[in-house]
Amino acid sequence: MIKLNNIKNILIISDTHQRLYNELHNEIKKQISNADLVIHCGDITSENVIKGIKKNANQSIIVHGNSDPKEIRESLPNKKTFQINDITFGVIHPYWGGPPPIDYELILNHFKNIKPQYILFGHTHDSHLEVYKGVTFINPGQGYSEFIIPASYCLIKINKNELSIKITKILN
Repeated sequence: MIKLNNIKNILIISDTHQRLYNELHNEIKKQISNADLVIHCGDITSENVIKGIKKNANQSIIVHGNSDPKEIRESLPNKKTFQINDITFGVIHPYWGGPPPIDYELILNHFKNIKPQYILFGHTHDSHLEVYKGVTFINPGQGYSEFIIPASYCLIKINKNELSIKITKILN
């Protein structure tokens, strides 16, 4: 497990599904540059987007998703755990699940050895913030706008062991 220090602001994004980093919404690119840590919960779909995140983020944790090509799935983990202060986080793209309702129990089964207090996940394209069995599950939604569904992201602000969590939909 990775232990991180001096993290005050975390940006969580998922399901960006873009070919180029420059195609990401300007608001998301701005948040990537401002965050202490950027988490991408899978379905990046492009090496160019991964490189853009790593270049512009202070620190990043990225897992692969089911829509990622083979070379990305082979180069990135399918899940990751990390710790900030005394808080344990898990990151995953639960591709085996379908649309809501979400099977939180199935996601928890992938973190048997270390039960995180927070699980950050993607795949459903719907933003979620829900507590199940004492674990807070956060899905930032999809990282691109499509038809009437806006792009969204999640910001976590950390003050010692206190967290504030906000999911933002980008309406323009």
